[in-house]
Amino acid sequence: MTFKPEYAFEYACYVIKGRFPEGEKMIAIDPYFSYQYAKFILNERFLQGEKAIATNAWTSLLYAKNVLKNRFPEGEKAIASDLYQSLDYAETVLKGRFQEGEKIIATDALYSYIYARDIIKGRFQLGEAEIATSSEFSYGYAKFVIKERFLAGEKAIATDSYNSYNYAVDVMKNRFPEGEAIIYTDSLHTFLYKEFIEFLNRNVTLI
Repeated sequence: MTFKPEYAFEYACYVIKGRFPEGEKMIAIDPYFSYQYAKFILNERFLQGEKAIATNAWTSLLYAKNVLKNRFPEGEKAIASDLYQSLDYAETVLKGRFQEGEKIIATDALYSYIYARDIIKGRFQLGEAEIATSSEFSYGYAKFVIKERFLAGEKAIATDSYNSYNYAVDVMKNRFPEGEAIIYTDSLHTFLYKEFIEFLNRNVTLI
């Protein structure tokens, strides 16, 4: 009897309601149904299907998270080709750095910032060039990750009144000349920034 992978899986799931040895060879050629078979039918590893699973970033991540509940080395090459799956794999499976995926993570400002803040909990130099293109993430990176000035991101920060004001107060703890032009385009931030400068002039230490 010949089955397509999905038919073999559905037969196991809805008819037999259990393992279907005769269909496993067919199921094993498809990454998605190999993962589904392991998770919902076997409730354990499906060794025969791991080669197929490992060809796909999404199924490799799901297999690692939901079946192995541990890293899946055979699938890491595929995972490392995908931005979202790389970050998710680092966060939920490895619970630490995923060096193979860092190159692709570094292509996105948001993911680089999250990776630095939540995974590395420190500088992510490979992603700094991309972080520096974003006012929001440059400010966040300076305040919450490196906890000091982020020179590479200051040009971007200076394009936004909110982030410029907060960068001055929270990071520099001093005036931020590069951001003053944009700060003064916003009435609220102008008021707050002038008050901040008055505090500085009175030598008030901000905690």
